[in-house]
Amino acid sequence: MLNWTTNYLPDNIKFFPAAAEDFFSLDKGRQIKVIKALQKIAQAPALFGKELENQVNRPLSGYRSIYVDKKSVRIIWKVTELGIMEIVVVAGIAEREGMLVYQLVAKRKEDLEEYISRLTNR
Repeated sequence: MLNWTTNYLPDNIKFFPAAAEDFFSLDKGRQIKVIKALQKIAQAPALFGKELENQVNRPLSGYRSIYVDKKSVRIIWKVTELGIMEIVVVAGIAEREGMLVYQLVAKRKEDLEEYISRLTNR
């Protein structure tokens, strides 16, 4: 699904399948901005962005978040270890409409954690 982006994304960036759909729902201009942001995140995934906390209906402790495109799009990811490499698992991407992306990721969290477990063979 993300075949054309593999030339632009570092190996330590992985998309949760629903987040890939989020990405492709953006127009090409925003997709490019998301790719550029992910290239930066890949350099220091655990240090980039804002750490999220558990809140009512948003149990997202352990996830990180940034804005892209003049704060109109938000990316949420989780950093995990795969051997000695930090892996960025993109959990959700959405336009900044209230708490939309947080709600999307909170709904996906169980499946996302299972995906991460399979990815890291834990």
